[in-house]
Amino acid sequence: MDAASSQSLIDEERLDRWLHGRCALFAVALHRATGLPIRAWIDEDPEIDEPVLVHAFVMDGDRAVDAFGARDPDDLLGEYETWDPTLVEMTEAQVLAIGEGPDLDAAMFAEAVSDAALIANDLRIVRAPAFAP
Repeated sequence: MDAASSQSLIDEERLDRWLHGRCALFAVALHRATGLPIRAWIDEDPEIDEPVLVHAFVMDGDRAVDAFGARDPDDLLGEYETWDPTLVEMTEAQVLAIGEGPDLDAAMFAEAVSDAALIANDLRIVRAPAFAP
């Protein structure tokens, strides 16, 4: 699968933030914008003997979507130091707990929501409408 880059839509500082350090926040913003499920590469850090977040994103079929755009989820691992990562589905609460901690920065989340909407629009990911029975 070819990667579809949307990185030129977001300034370099924010792109780096969403790809390295605040990916959990961005994954939640993408999830809310698109309704797509959150996935994360989780690894066991041998120095602290605890699970750590490698990278969080949403899945659109077989492609991972993050601030970069869309690509194969395995291709993401080349950008991060890992030991033996596992791809897992996560809820908003789970990914925020491991990636952000207890204090959510509202201003930064507003930036994530804005940038997530740009990525979703660029990749033509439309949230499916909710139907009432």
